[in-house]
Order: sequence, then structure tokens, then C-alpha cells
Amino acid sequence: MQAEPLTPISFLPKVPLKHDPTPFSQQFGILREPRIIGHVLLPLVVFAGMFTAYTYLADILEKLAGFDGTTVGWILMGFGGVGMIGNWIGGRIVDRSPLGATVLFAAPMAIALMLLIPVAHSPVLLAVVLAFWGMAQAALFTVSHVRVMKAASETPALGASLNISGANAGIGIGAIIGGRVIHANGLDNVGAAAAGVMLLAIALAFALKLSSAPRFNRQAAVPTCE
Repeated sequence: MQAEPLTPISFLPKVPLKHDPTPFSQQFGILREPRIIGHVLLPLVVFAGMFTAYTYLADILEKLAGFDGTTVGWILMGFGGVGMIGNWIGGRIVDRSPLGATVLFAAPMAIALMLLIPVAHSPVLLAVVLAFWGMAQAALFTVSHVRVMKAASETPALGASLNISGANAGIGIGAIIGGRVIHANGLDNVGAAAAGVMLLAIALAFALKLSSAPRFNRQAAVPTCE
């Protein structure tokens, strides 16, 4: 029984290393770069914005939109279904401009979150808002992952791990923010709060984009003596 989990390993192909593994000390050295820290903070803020509202979506659908539990289940399934479309779109465009793709999906998501509560009593408009939200949210999963790995191109595995860590932290922080907003101002304000966090993510993405522009990275020419 103990050997069973190891059995599939014997069938895996041996893949030769193209280069020696990067030492851990050198890998974590990327965290000294402000640019990398910014790219790790971005998924934290993005996912905080997502889950400020998504954590309480079932409550919104039941208490504000008036759907019963069965209908809420089907709506959440549809939310995940349109997410597959967003995932596909995100995967198609992220390589062109990872930060641009982040803004491209975060902006309509912020709008959808802002409109979520005002259209809650209109099934048609709510369906449209949830469709945009679902596609943008799923796309940002892919975009965030690829973007951090590209930013940490010398240590992509570490970049992927940092993205997941940042995303998980953002999920927890978003749930806390949403809970605080509901406790202080009621469930009908959670959409606006989530949109506000997404706007912070957009601002951070623009800041990272500007910091990587050539005019910010241009080295001053040093005169040489011959």
C-alpha cells in the first residue's frame, strides 16, 4: 500500500535539465527588486477586489436579488461557465502585454462590481453584469499567473509560487474587507467596496507599467576618456 503513491513516478519520462538549478539564495534575491515586489502585490490587490464581493455573492443573490437557494446554485454554475470563456481570452492576449491585460480585465470587472447592487432586481441586467464579472475574474486568474512568471523570468517557478501566495492572501483580505463593509454599512455596499479595491489594482498596474517604460530605465550616458 505504501508503494502505490510512488508507482506513477516510474512511468514519468526523464527530462534532462537544460541548466543547473538556481540556488535558493539567488532565487529569493529577486525580492530585492521593487519591480518584482510590485508584481507580487498586484495579484494580492486584484484578488482582494474579487473576493470582497465574490465571498458574499450567494448572499447578494438571495437577500438582494431575491433568488431561492436552487436558483442561486444554477447562477453560480453559470458564473463558472462564462469564466471558461474569460480564461480562454486571457490566455490568448496575456503574452502581448501582461500589465495591459491586467487593466483590460480589471476595468470592466470594477464597472460590473459597481453595477452589481443597482441591477440586482433586474434579472436580465444582473445576468449581463455577472457574465462580465465572471469572464473578467477567470481571465485575471490566468493573467496574474503568467504576468508574475514573466516578471520573474529567471526564476519562473518561484514567481508562480509568489503569485499563488499573493492571491491566497488577497482572497483572505478581500473576505475580511467585505465582512467589515457588511457589518458597518450593509450588504448593499459590498459591490462598491469591491470596485474600489479593483481601482487600486488598476492604479498599481499603471504604476508598474510606467516604471518599466524606457524613459524610466534609461541609464545616463557616462563619458569615456581615451
